[in-house]
Amino acid sequence: MRATIREVAEHAGVAPCTVSRVLNGHDAEHMRPETKERILTSIRELDYTPVKAAQRLRRQRTHAVGIVVPDITNLYFALLIRGVESIVFDRGFTSLICDSSHDPRREARYLDMLLAEDAEGVLLVPSGRVDMSAVERLAARGVRIMLVDRRVGGFPVVEANNRGASRALGEHLLRLGYRRLAYISGPAEVSTAEDRLRGFRDALDAAGATFVTIRRGAFTFESGFDAARHVLRHEKVDAIVAANDLMAFGVLRAVEEEGLSVPRDIGVAGFDHVPHVPYATFLRPELTTVDVPVHEMGCEAARRLLDGADGSLQLATHLVPGGTCVVQRRTE
Repeated sequence: MRATIREVAEHAGVAPCTVSRVLNGHDAEHMRPETKERILTSIRELDYTPVKAAQRLRRQRTHAVGIVVPDITNLYFALLIRGVESIVFDRGFTSLICDSSHDPRREARYLDMLLAEDAEGVLLVPSGRVDMSAVERLAARGVRIMLVDRRVGGFPVVEANNRGASRALGEHLLRLGYRRLAYISGPAEVSTAEDRLRGFRDALDAAGATFVTIRRGAFTFESGFDAARHVLRHEKVDAIVAANDLMAFGVLRAVEEEGLSVPRDIGVAGFDHVPHVPYATFLRPELTTVDVPVHEMGCEAARRLLDGADGSLQLATHLVPGGTCVVQRRTE
């Protein structure tokens, strides 16, 4: 049975896209000689033979780059796309923007469509439950792949320091005196959600504290609203932390509908800080959150994709203290 490009990558200890760069001669100046030699050795040992028709097809330049995101209506991803576009356009490439709607089947179909359209590269924000065979078909045809914001399958990624930033947010709330904390996380299969949950738990563990409850959301306004309403009706908490700002806005709506006031009765915090969002600028008090350089993340991912850079990149974040979380004065 013929070896696959993924088997070669696993044998060499690299990502499939790194193997495809060697096969297509795109490794110059961006790969260590020992890495290339290790890949060539794996190719020989596994007797890997690339599909010649695919190689001939990849020599035709289309100057098209695919961008696949989970939700184009989420302004976080809109800003990310804007960053990608600013680089792609300046380099003379065309962008093919795809919205997977958090659906792995739809995501896989878009990846196959980008393969059929002969895209030269793909920037992917994974839905979470990714059909890796669709990604590997791209890599096998020499299509450059760069993940953005979320990790999956060992491919290079440009992301934020989510775990460290979430720990800093947790430490901030603990310093303010919040102790009974509820957390609304994102989907368990999304690396960004898990990193943010682990980071906040790091802060609590260091302080000898624990969550009152953890609820799962979908990074949407509606899921934040539903989770917060359940917490407010069934738990005694002094703050609710959401794993992104969109869910935090849902939390704020739930708090209001339950007849409570922020920050007098309860604190609320989010994560992302998208100041370009119109309703965020009108929010009073301003949301306590973490600033993620999402536009820069898109720019860096596009640069690395088009330059053929190898390896991953993690961007710094910073805490944005807001009026939705304030110093707690306790009498006990």
